[in-house]
This record gives sequence, C-alpha cells and structure tokens, in this order.
Amino acid sequence: MNILLIVGLVLFACTITWIYVLFVTSTINDNKKEEAPKETHYDDALERCKKLFNQGMHAELQRYAQRELSKNYGDVELRRILAQSLMLSGNEQMAIMHYEAILSIAPYDIKTQELLAQYYCENGPKSRAIELYEQILLYDSGNVHAVEMLSKLYEETQNYEKAIETYKMLLDAEVDEQKKIELEYTLADLYIKIGDNENAFNSYEVIHKSDPENLEIMIVLADLAYKNSYWEDCLKYYKKIISIVGDDFEILEKIAQIQVTLENWPEAVNAYKKIISLEDSDSANYLYHQNELCNAMLKNKQFDEAIDLLKDLLAQNPKETSFAFTLAQAYTMIGEFKIGVQLYNKLLEDLPPEQGDIIIKYISNLICAWAQDLFKKGDYNQAFDKFFEALKYDEENDEVYFELGRCNYHIKSFQDAIAHFKRAISIKPQNSMYYFGLGCAQDELGNVKAAKQAFFDAINIDPMNIKARIAYAISLTKELEYAQSIEQFSEVLKYIPDNADTLYNLALAYELVGDIERAIKFYKKAIDIDNDHKEANHNIELLLGEPYVPHKDIEYIDDTPSASEEKQEENKEIIDVQEVQESQEQNEQTADVGTIMQQEQEVQINPQDSMFS
Repeated sequence: MNILLIVGLVLFACTITWIYVLFVTSTINDNKKEEAPKETHYDDALERCKKLFNQGMHAELQRYAQRELSKNYGDVELRRILAQSLMLSGNEQMAIMHYEAILSIAPYDIKTQELLAQYYCENGPKSRAIELYEQILLYDSGNVHAVEMLSKLYEETQNYEKAIETYKMLLDAEVDEQKKIELEYTLADLYIKIGDNENAFNSYEVIHKSDPENLEIMIVLADLAYKNSYWEDCLKYYKKIISIVGDDFEILEKIAQIQVTLENWPEAVNAYKKIISLEDSDSANYLYHQNELCNAMLKNKQFDEAIDLLKDLLAQNPKETSFAFTLAQAYTMIGEFKIGVQLYNKLLEDLPPEQGDIIIKYISNLICAWAQDLFKKGDYNQAFDKFFEALKYDEENDEVYFELGRCNYHIKSFQDAIAHFKRAISIKPQNSMYYFGLGCAQDELGNVKAAKQAFFDAINIDPMNIKARIAYAISLTKELEYAQSIEQFSEVLKYIPDNADTLYNLALAYELVGDIERAIKFYKKAIDIDNDHKEANHNIELLLGEPYVPHKDIEYIDDTPSASEEKQEENKEIIDVQEVQESQEQNEQTADVGTIMQQEQEVQINPQDSMFS
C-alpha cells in the first residue's frame, strides 16, 4: 500500500511538472509571437499607408490609418500621411484636426506649423494664423516668409502698429532697391492710417529721392508737410508743383497762409497780390483776400499803402466791417489812437450785440494802449484819464488794471499799484506777470514776506518767468534763507548761464553761508563776463586780498538763441514803461540784482534793477 501511494504521488508530481513546463513554454512562445510583430507592426503600417497613398487608394488608407492610430495615438508620421490623404480627398476639416493633433504631440514641428498657418491665412481664422507665425518666429527669427506673412496678416486685421514693426524688419533685411521702395510705400500708407504723419513724410521723402519728378509724390509730401507744420518743406514742394502745373489757386492760398505763419511779411504780401490778380472780383473770397493783403502790409510796415487801399475798399464796400476793423488797427499802429477809437465806435453801430461785445473789448484795449503812449510821453494826468476811460468800456479788463499798476509803480504810488495788480489777479489769476508786478510793489514798501509769496506764485504759474525767479531768489536772501536762494539762482543759470549779476548773487549767497571756495569761483565767472562789475570786483578783492585779473580769452557770446532763451524772450514782457525810449537796452540780461551790504548783511536792489529797467 505504501509503495502504491508513493508511486502515485510521484506520478502526480511529474504530471504537474509537465503541465507547468508546457504552460510556461507556451506563454513564452506566445509572447515571442506577439513581440516580433510588435517590433515591426507600425513600420509596416506606415509603409503600407505610403503604398496606398502612392496608389491613390485614399479610402482604404484612411480606414487602415484610423484603425492603427487608435492603437498608437502618438504616431506623428502615420497621422501626417493620413492628414495629407484627407486633404487630397477634400476632407479639409478632418485633415486640419489631425495636423493640430500633430502640433499637440510635437509643438515645435515647423513644417506642420507653416502648413496650418498657410491654411488659416486662406480660410481663417486669421488670428490662429498670426499665432502660428508668431510661434515660428520665436525660435526662427530669421524666417523671412513668416515675417512677410505676419506683415500682411497684421495689415489685414488692422493691427497697423505691429504691421509697421514687421514691415520695418523686412525693409532692414531687403537688399533690392526696388523692393525697398515698395516697402516704403506700404509703410507710408500704414503711418498715415495710424496718424503718424511725421514718419509717413520721412518714408515719402525716401520714395521721392528715387523718383524726384513724380508729381503725385510731391503732392502727398506737400500735404504731409502741411499737416506736420514743416512750413519750409511745404513751401519747397508747393513751389515745385506750381512750376509743373502752373498757378493753382488752392496752393497759392496755402502758400500765403504759410508765409503769414512764418511771418515772412514781404512774401505774404506778394502771395496775396498774386491770388488777387488771378481772382474774379465777384468770387466769394475776393474781399477776404483783400483784407488779408492789407493785414500783411501792416505787418510789413507798409502803413500808408495799406491805409489807402483800405479806404478805397471801404468806399466800394461800405458794409464790409472787416475793412473798418483792419483800418482801425492800422491807425492804432501808427499812433492815431483817436481815429482808431472813432472807427471802432462806428463799427458798434453796424454790428449785432454779440459781435459788439468783442469790439467793446478792442476799444478798451486800444484806449489802454493810448494811455500807455501818453504815459511814456510824460503826460501822466491824461494817461490816467484814458486808463479809466478804457475801464468804462470794459470794467473787467485785467490788462488795463495791470497797466495802471505799472504806471503807479513808476510814479512810486506803490499802494495804488498793489491795489491795481491785485484787481488784475482777481480777474485773471493765472497770469504770472501780474504776480511779479505785485511782488515788486510789495518789495518797494518793504513787505518782504508778501513780495516773496507773490514771486513764488509767479514762478509756480510760469517756471520760465526768469525775472520772477531772480526776484524770488533775492527775497529768499533777504529772509536769510540762503540754501533756497542758492537753489533758485542755480536754476536761473540754467536759462541764462552768462548773466553776470546772477553769478554775482549766487557767489554772494555762497559767501554768506561760508562756502568761500564756491563764492570765489562764481565771483570770477561774473567778472570774466563783465570785467567792470563793481560789486563782484570789490567782494573778490576782499576775499583774495588782491584784485582779480579776468581771463581775456573767455568768450560767452552765442549769437544763436537756445530753445530756453527763445522761451525766455516770450516771457520778457516785463513791467517797463520806458522800453521804447531805452531800446538800446533791449538785449541786456533780465532783472539785475543789487548789492548786498556785507557789513550789515542786508540785501538791496540796485536802482537800475527795478521792474522798469
């Protein structure tokens, strides 16, 4: 029994072992059978698809490829050949879907990006085409085709700023001169569309150099120059155009207007005479041009000729108020104030009330100018009578109050001057010169704090009011606020660096704070500019112990005014009732500062340094 049991167990164990070996062997063989085809399966699928593609069997290719891709989604080449087949079969939407899938798998596939971008360019949406071309340029910035396509796409989608950027890239890279000109045309058009007339003008200038006799380009350039206020360029091109097409009435009008803008009065007179010679006396603008001619004559100081012409025009056209207005101005310009006032009063009878208000203001200003003229001649009583007559016409005329303040200041009636300056400020509080006048009057009365505040208000309104800034610096020195005074004098020197008095005052301020080195430096600069500056020479001799010998070879004169000096001239309407008689002093620097008595450390303004110097 035991032997049979052992034999049975042995047989059972062998059977189990045999079954296990068969199972393992079968599994390994099965795995080998599965793995061998797997190594070559997709290569075979791609080859099969290529054969089907070449044979034109697209339906079978598409069924087979779709089935294979369901097993391996990431096979890019198989998906690409499927997309090509779908595109050829007319199933564009499905093909594009597969191309987009390729990009999701391989984002930097330039070939697919370009293909998709081209498709979206033609079929939309263009925003997707732009996105793809922008991606291409991120890692292939020299891709000229992408830049070209982006330029067109930006232009088509009205993204003109970006279109300009890409077209400029093309222009920089282009070597063919003709293509460069074509790109300049495109850029010029885009600049015009975004309102950048300056760059549009520059582009057309380049185009014009390549074709200097092209009339259309000249017309565009003249128009752009006019819009940009490039008056000299505008005149140049208009004259060229006229030399080709003859006298063009509209161009002649623009030429005349430009000459007026440039204040080329002789040329303006000639231009209006030319216009009138070509114009029918019955035309709508004939009388207007005649009046403009008279205005140009007056500006050109052809007073008698203008007055005679205006009289004739008024005799022929008695209801033309513009002639009466210009004639009144003409008489005012030659000092015939009484006739001017009479003419303006006559106009009041002929004009409706709303226009009459304007004439009333003109009369008020004219009488104010009459009063100024009388004051300059020393006829003070009549001058003040005229000022108050001007106020009867317009009691809110701030200029009249300002002039009253100036005149009262001149006769040392400082309290009255202050009252008038304050009245002018109450009417027009944003006029820097009114505060400057008030400050000068307060200073004369010894009201240093009030003067300092007025000067501060003046430069707060107009930082370029140099006289007010100098006066403010002086008031700071009087108040012993030397650090701020130094700051203000230094600011003044930015605009008038060669002003000896300002350099002197800056040096003095440094001396008062104990900075002797800087004081000497600026005293020397003041004397180098003005060898006869008494205060500077006196002070530096005290500091050095000997006279200072100025440098003879230093030149500070520059005949060409800077932008800041030109602006300074605009602000130079200083309170000066004697400026006509003292015209020889018109080129002197602004607001000279007086001596500070060192022993007492008190600041005094020189007599010649008043607001009327």
